[in-house]
Amino acid sequence: MNVKNINRLFVLIGIIILVIAGRYVITSQEVVEMPTVQVVTQTEVIPSVAGSYCWHSAGGGKCVDTAAPHELFEGEQLPYVKVAPNEIIEFQYSQKPTSISIQQWVQDFDYKEISTTIRFTAPSEKGTYIISGLARFNNGDRTDSIAIEVK
Repeated sequence: MNVKNINRLFVLIGIIILVIAGRYVITSQEVVEMPTVQVVTQTEVIPSVAGSYCWHSAGGGKCVDTAAPHELFEGEQLPYVKVAPNEIIEFQYSQKPTSISIQQWVQDFDYKEISTTIRFTAPSEKGTYIISGLARFNNGDRTDSIAIEVK
């Protein structure tokens, strides 16, 4: 074997080692568990219902598709939590999302986006509302919904 071929072999071995080491560093920093969420006002925690999600880590993944938020609350029989008009409500995640969309469900399968941050303001008009938070993370996304009554 000549010197040129030996040098190529060492370069190839070096590249393989770098790829393996890089993959190890990436997977060691990967968040395996799907983040948790808590929805709060200044004075109370609002119970949330988990919706659809997709999460992948450590070479595996899982996606779950659930019913629409208004259908989830029909099945759960959860009471609407009373909030004040224009009250600040926050979706608090155990990890920082890469993006978020807070949506107010208008009627059945129709919704409007009301915030792109973890905080939103409750509607000013009296009534009942279903609000969803769709949070995206490096490893996937999750949707959680709450039911509020503006008093």
